[in-house]
Amino acid sequence: MFHLILAVALAAVVVAIWLPLISELLCLFNGTRRVATAASSSEAVGEIPRLLFLVPAHDEELLISGCVRSLMAMTYPSTHRRVLVVADNCSDATARLAREQGAESLERNDPAQPGKPRAIAWALNQIDLRNWDACVIVDADSTVAPTFASGLAKLAPLNDIVFQPNNGVLNEFENWLTRLGGLLGRCRFQVTYPLKQSAGLNCPISNGMGFGTNLLLRDGWRSFSITEDTELYAVYTEAGVTIRHASDADLFSQESRSLREGATQRRRWIAGRFQILREWGPRLVRSPRIGWRQKLDALVELALPAPVLHLVATVTVVALALFGVRGELGVWIAYLAIASLSGLVFNTLTAIWRHPEPWRTASSFLMLPIYAVWRLVVILGTVMTVKDTAWRRTSRSAPGVSGAVPMTDSRV
Repeated sequence: MFHLILAVALAAVVVAIWLPLISELLCLFNGTRRVATAASSSEAVGEIPRLLFLVPAHDEELLISGCVRSLMAMTYPSTHRRVLVVADNCSDATARLAREQGAESLERNDPAQPGKPRAIAWALNQIDLRNWDACVIVDADSTVAPTFASGLAKLAPLNDIVFQPNNGVLNEFENWLTRLGGLLGRCRFQVTYPLKQSAGLNCPISNGMGFGTNLLLRDGWRSFSITEDTELYAVYTEAGVTIRHASDADLFSQESRSLREGATQRRRWIAGRFQILREWGPRLVRSPRIGWRQKLDALVELALPAPVLHLVATVTVVALALFGVRGELGVWIAYLAIASLSGLVFNTLTAIWRHPEPWRTASSFLMLPIYAVWRLVVILGTVMTVKDTAWRRTSRSAPGVSGAVPMTDSRV
C-alpha cells in the first residue's frame, strides 16, 4: 500500500513539473500567429511614440547617476522623451545626483507608505499622461542601451498595450553567480519570450516594463504588492490586455554578487508569487477574456519554479521512484520526471550556443549543488514567514566594469 501511495504522489509531482514543457510545446504548435510589426507602427500614427521614463529610487546615490546618464544618452529625439526620477523617502543625494545628470526629480516624503509601487502611483498622479503614449518603469540599478527607446518604439502604437524589453545582467561576467543569472535571463529573453510572442501569448513583465497611457488613464496604477510586476502581469492578462516583447530594446541591471546579497530579493519574489497565485489563479481560470492556452501559460508563469528547483524536484522524484516505488512503475515515473527537463535543457543549450563566453559560463554549473541548497534554504525561510509582506530594499554594490553584451548584438 505504501508503494502505491508514494507512486500516486510522485505521479502528481511529475504532472506538475511537466506543465512548463507542455506550455512550451503548445507554443511551438501554435506559433503561426503573428503580432503587429513596425510596419504598422510609427508610420501608421505619423510620428514616433512619446515616451515617459519613470525611475523610482530609494537611497540610490550609488547607482542613480549611471542609470540616468544612460537614459539621457539614448539615441531618441529629446522632444519625444522625458526622464523623471522619483526620489522616494530618500535620506541621501539621490535627487540631487539625478538632476545633475539631466533628469527631472520628484521628491516624495511619506515614511508611513514606503515602497516602489506607492512611489510610482504617487508620481503618476503628478503627471499629465495625456502628453505621452507610454510610461516605462526603469529600476534605479539599471542602465539602458543607446537604442533602448528606439527598440520600444518599434512596437508602436503603444497607447493600449503593455510591453517588456530584454533584461540583461550588467555584471554578468563577474563571478559564477552572476554568470548563472545572466544565462537564465538569456534563456528567457532569447528563447522563451520569442516563442510566446510567435504563439500570440503574453510575456511576463519585469524591470523596464512599459504601459500604454490609455491603460493608465483608464485604470490608474493597479498594483501595490511586494512583487508589482508579477501582479500586473496577472492583472492585465486576466483583462485580456496584450503584453508584447520588445526584442530590440536592451536593458541591463546588476545581479547579486553573493548569495547573501540576493537572499532578500529572492524571499520577496517567492512570497509575492505565493500571494499573487493564490489571489489571481482562480480569476485567470474563470476569465472569459482569454483562451485556455493563455490561461495555462499564465498559471505556469505564476507557479513556475526556478530552473534549479525544477532540477532538484526531478532528482528527488527519480530517487524516490527508483528506491521507494521500485519495479517497472518506478522506472516509468523516473523516466517521465527526467523527460520534464527536456525543455529546460533545450533552452539552456540554445542560450549557451549563442553566448559570447560559452565555456566559462558552462563551468559555472559546477556550483549548482551549492546554489540549489541555498535556494532551498531561502524557500523554507520564506514559507515560514509567508505572511510577512513588508517591503525590504535589496542591498547594492558599487558598480564595476560592465560586462554587458546586448541580447540583440550579433555575437548572441
